[in-house]
Amino acid sequence: YEILREIEEAPISKLDIVLSLFNKYKKKAIKSVGKFEKGNVAIGADSEQYYPSDEELIVSELGKRITQLVESYSRQQLKTLKLRYNIPSQQIHFFEITFRHVDVMGSGRFFYADKITKETIVEI
Repeated sequence: YEILREIEEAPISKLDIVLSLFNKYKKKAIKSVGKFEKGNVAIGADSEQYYPSDEELIVSELGKRITQLVESYSRQQLKTLKLRYNIPSQQIHFFEITFRHVDVMGSGRFFYADKITKETIVEI
């Protein structure tokens, strides 16, 4: 997850680098998908709990960062910035992975990936 620290505060001028990393990890995520396993409902898991791969988690975080960058500018500002930094118009697709935590009395705190319900599409 070192890669996420590097792009955490990436400015719009580095959007091309973040997009390149997104595309690289998206290819890896396609080859390395997470899995469903029988979950322990007594400690807050779903009966069939999804465990995402590291690559899926990275794609989700990169996608969220790209979304933040793009949404922080108006359409006109973004168009100008894309021209300035030579970023082609494109769409990215990703599944945003969110987590929930469950505090189980006497057992501790558990974190679970929520079920992915829809694909996020971002226009750049």
